[in-house]
Amino acid sequence: MNIRLLAKRNIQGNAQRYLAYFFSIVLSVSIFFIYASFIFHPDVVHANIPGGQLISKGLIAAEIVIIIFSVFFIAYSNAAFIQPRKKEFGLLTLLGMSKSQLRKLIYLEQTMVSLISILIGVGLGFLFSKLFLMAVSWLLAVEQPISFVIVPEAFVYTIVGFILLFQLLSLLSLFHIGNAEVVDLLKGKQKPKKTPFVSKWLVALSAVCLSISYYLAGTMSLNNSYRVLPIVFFVLIGTYFLFSQSIVALCSRLYRKKKSLYGGTNLITQTNLIFNIKDYSRLFFLTSIITAVILTAAGTLFMFSADLKKQGMDNIPQSIGWVENDASVYSVIEPSAVEKTLKEDGFKILYEVNMTGVPITHMLPHMRTGESNENRSLLISESDYNNAAALRKIEPAKLSGKEALYIFPYGGLDYQFVRKGEQKELHFGNRTIQVTMIGQRNQSIVAPIKAATTLMVVDDQLYHEITADVPLKEMARVRGYEVKDWEESMETSSEIEQMSSNPDHNQLQTRAPIYQEMKQGSILILFIGLFVSLLFFIVQGSMMYLRVFTNLEDKKIQIHALHRLGLTKKEIRQILSAEICILFFAPFLIGVIHAIVAYVALSNLLGSNLFVYSAMVIATYFLFQLLYYQVTKKMYERAVINSIK
Repeated sequence: MNIRLLAKRNIQGNAQRYLAYFFSIVLSVSIFFIYASFIFHPDVVHANIPGGQLISKGLIAAEIVIIIFSVFFIAYSNAAFIQPRKKEFGLLTLLGMSKSQLRKLIYLEQTMVSLISILIGVGLGFLFSKLFLMAVSWLLAVEQPISFVIVPEAFVYTIVGFILLFQLLSLLSLFHIGNAEVVDLLKGKQKPKKTPFVSKWLVALSAVCLSISYYLAGTMSLNNSYRVLPIVFFVLIGTYFLFSQSIVALCSRLYRKKKSLYGGTNLITQTNLIFNIKDYSRLFFLTSIITAVILTAAGTLFMFSADLKKQGMDNIPQSIGWVENDASVYSVIEPSAVEKTLKEDGFKILYEVNMTGVPITHMLPHMRTGESNENRSLLISESDYNNAAALRKIEPAKLSGKEALYIFPYGGLDYQFVRKGEQKELHFGNRTIQVTMIGQRNQSIVAPIKAATTLMVVDDQLYHEITADVPLKEMARVRGYEVKDWEESMETSSEIEQMSSNPDHNQLQTRAPIYQEMKQGSILILFIGLFVSLLFFIVQGSMMYLRVFTNLEDKKIQIHALHRLGLTKKEIRQILSAEICILFFAPFLIGVIHAIVAYVALSNLLGSNLFVYSAMVIATYFLFQLLYYQVTKKMYERAVINSIK
């Protein structure tokens, strides 16, 4: 027997414990290799693929996330593997193994597992990289699919990078075990556990931090998006003390309720929980944060993609819209040419917009500084506004006398530039009109470009008084066409853009190209994020799996003693199932609550009700979590119950 053979047999003997860790590392390496194969693909490097450089930047960011996450996971796993084997290491030391030999044994075990994981991960990544390139080609809608080639840089960066990562973390993990005394190794797990201490102040701190973070998230909008960092800070502090203090306090309170404590197997389950909850608190904290990150990131990507059409219709009111600076002529494009092109391509016009207005200036506060600045708007009549609003199913305006309504086109921004009852001066040439503001609406009814970016609506009589002697050439005209099945009008929109006299692309706006570009980008981001979220989920589940099997030997001893005292196998299964259920679903519940608050903030930012989308994301994640729980429970029950003689 030599150290190399002993390391090999130790790996074989602990195969069940290594399984989830091995699978997680293989998945991490595979995804990293696939992304690297695209980043260093010759067609991407030489910019032969439209949009390839943009995806490459997203993948580089994903690679960094994978590496950072792998560092924490590997470090956690190495500690989890060493902790339950301290008695084994103590016996080996007692039998004559030196500290250097013990370090070498641990180092060889971790190196063997890491090399096998890296090789299998690279192999799987190489096999599936072709499918990844095909999927990206389809998403980018390129004429020629991205060719499958062997990318040497992907092999080098993946293999060398992960080997260095494993070696560094393995060496760091050796110091703790190598400096421990034999007595500590032999008695490390035999030390009796004390009843966990609870601080009322820390429980209160947890509640305060979470309340602050939830309030900040629930009231967040585009103009105060800087709240993200404070929210993250308070969530981390609050969640940590929630599990290390608040949950411990709750378990202690339940433990004092003797009536329920003595029912069925509750005594054993609750006793195990209260004395292990302190050990579980760090794991609960990490997995709940990971769960919240996965749900928030995946939910954000999914919601944004699913809500993209509504966002397109809200921000770009008509399928085709443009502004003529001179209302007396059509210099950008002739409406008849637009109508003819749409008709020839088989698109039905649902409605059209045709209104004129007077470009004016007025003072508005700056969003950040609050200082008054001169701004331009298009002055239009109440009738024109209400006609366009009716077509878009927007509530009409009600004005009288010298009242005015300010229209800001971006619904996601709830900043109020004007106040109700505020007196405002509108300037047109040498003329100044004094009006009373009835408020502000953040919604668009016509193409928000050039002079019509923002609108100032006044009563019909006042509008006619102001514009009675204004020639058409000094007015602006806004035209727009809403088209049925506008999502399919990419080619038609491009044809209309080419026909227009709009060299700077700032007077004519078509919805379909912008929507398709945003849709393509969001799908690509969703595609990339899906892999990273899957990796996070597997790693989070693996941490749970490792924690369960870390105490396997102690659990076998406990269950064997309980069985001899009369507990049936059915009752033993109930105990094991309850313990694993708490381990898997307590942090999941907190992570879901965090994610729901994040979804509320996202709904406020987008100005949409995202309840259905968020429910779908959470339900999907729950099903995967339930599957992982069932698999782990079956394997754990089998390992424990089969040991009963």
